[in-house]
Amino acid sequence: MYTRADINVAKLLQRLPKPVREQVTADTFLDECWAIFKSFDPAGREKLEGPALWKALLAALPENIRKSILANQYGWSLQQDSVCAFTGCGRHSEPTVSLIKFPEYVKFTLALIMHRYGSSAKVLDCKMALKPQETNHNLRKTKVVASLGPASWSEEMIPKMIEAGTDIFRLNCSHRRGGDFERVYPLIRKTAAEMGRKVEVLGDLQGPKFRVAELEGEPVMLNNGDTFEFGICKDDNDNIRPGRITMKPTIEQKALVKACQPGTALLIEDGIMEVKVIEKLSDTELKVEVVRGGKLKARKGVNVPDVEIDCAALTEKDIEDAEFLLQLEPPIEYICVSFAQKGQDLQELIDIMDRLRIPAEKRPKICPKIEKPQAFTNIEGIIEKSQALMVARGDLGVELGVYRCPFAQKLLIQRAKQAGLFVITATQMVESMIEAPVPTRAEVSDLENAVWDGTDAVMLSGEAASGKYPCEAVMAEASAAREAESVMHRIRPAAPSVV
Repeated sequence: MYTRADINVAKLLQRLPKPVREQVTADTFLDECWAIFKSFDPAGREKLEGPALWKALLAALPENIRKSILANQYGWSLQQDSVCAFTGCGRHSEPTVSLIKFPEYVKFTLALIMHRYGSSAKVLDCKMALKPQETNHNLRKTKVVASLGPASWSEEMIPKMIEAGTDIFRLNCSHRRGGDFERVYPLIRKTAAEMGRKVEVLGDLQGPKFRVAELEGEPVMLNNGDTFEFGICKDDNDNIRPGRITMKPTIEQKALVKACQPGTALLIEDGIMEVKVIEKLSDTELKVEVVRGGKLKARKGVNVPDVEIDCAALTEKDIEDAEFLLQLEPPIEYICVSFAQKGQDLQELIDIMDRLRIPAEKRPKICPKIEKPQAFTNIEGIIEKSQALMVARGDLGVELGVYRCPFAQKLLIQRAKQAGLFVITATQMVESMIEAPVPTRAEVSDLENAVWDGTDAVMLSGEAASGKYPCEAVMAEASAAREAESVMHRIRPAAPSVV
């Protein structure tokens, strides 16, 4: 990581092309910067942070530099490098820039670009791989998100998870029951304060869930080429049996069946099994053919990649969970909306905040989870209402297909970073550590590539919530992230521009 002392601003600005150098050294540049700053500070706080600061910086930079940054010429770490180095903030502080310092910050960023891509840009040498491993985690900028569960949410484990490197704890509302959140939330805040650590909290709304119903008897074998009825349960006894697959009559599941048309693919149990609609009998009944068979058990998940399901993004449970999360004190920092398909899905959460009269300073950052292919078509509307974004590779990998998921990850991170959003990359990052004390080589490569893509945070799910080695999983992600950051300036940006 660069420090302010590394950058000789006056000397490095002299290396800029003459028109750019003259523009940023002119007396009028100060007034131009301050005018831009104020346009992104409507509340008159005279300080900017996060997406607002990033957008103001881009607006203040000379046009050719701005275009190069958006085209990814200068790599992904520029935003964090410049603000963290300029303010001297570590990963436990929120870097802000004041009105009076903003012109100086713009010049500093320009000098940093010249430093990174000028005199310090060396030809890669294979011997560089033998450099010592980075171990100073105080310099780490990429955050580790750890999902809480039975393996990690005890009074004994919370401080250990923080000490291991957790920056954000995830409260998964899919498992909110029995007063666990009411117990663990104050414990997180109390423990972090006692340890003198900045630890944030992310509330993750479950979103619509689509599952097959109960079994009438034994698991049903689906053989390739077989035809089945597929429909909404007609009564409490209409369970899964040979020749018929059913789903409970929830609002969301009725909408799913209604949206299906001949040719629609339905994926069951994370895509292990697949059936295709060959005839639509009614809004609640389909005839399907088995494309990829298997043994069908009760309550397995259903995904429909080709369909934008016409139902509210927030279920009754989500609304209840959101009301709980939004009234916590102190406020949570992030709230996730699962299966976001369009901007209106996030507006439902904003409407709840309005109804509860949550003041602006207490509103968590809205973080859509990108899990449906339809979100890519509507990404601009989603970003417009967001302050963060999660690349949720679990359902996304099922709906989009595992082979298309890596490229989608790069595109999502790139577009979100261009908009100044905080990006989390999630799912199966160190999945093997549910059972093993160390990650696989492939998992470490996945983690470090996510950091090089530009992610701001990497997330643990079952590894931290229910695995055998939750603290080791946190340390693995933290170590991989720090190592990736240490060589980021030598990595050629991998993702193409989507501007």
